[in-house]
Amino acid sequence: MSKDIDPENPRPKGHYPRFADNEWHYVPDELAQTISLGPGGDGEPGQDWVLSYTPERGNKEDREKIFVRLTPKSLQELYIETKDLSQDARMHGHSAECDLCGDQVPLEKAVPNKREEPVHKRCYVDAYGGPTWLKDY
Repeated sequence: MSKDIDPENPRPKGHYPRFADNEWHYVPDELAQTISLGPGGDGEPGQDWVLSYTPERGNKEDREKIFVRLTPKSLQELYIETKDLSQDARMHGHSAECDLCGDQVPLEKAVPNKREEPVHKRCYVDAYGGPTWLKDY
């Protein structure tokens, strides 16, 4: 486990501000085999799929398996988000929704807006003003 990951608080301090109010879980390498994705029942047509995993907790007795139900639409979204991505891109994220225009913005090219959400530089200039050269940067 990385030294900067606290199993009781898996969101690294200062990271992922957009999701700061959400519940976070951490699955370390030794629990990776607990990750499972498959039909939620006995494989009958029309069943939703289930993603399950066991997150790390400071106290091993507190570990509880988590189940996430995926409808066909959400499973398709999961596939779309991860297909054709390199392992590095899947692990670190690659883009986010621009808080101002709604299009995807590559995280390495995004700037935070006044609410600390990622936005395109051109959208930032259009919304808040700023140097015109920033639009082209």
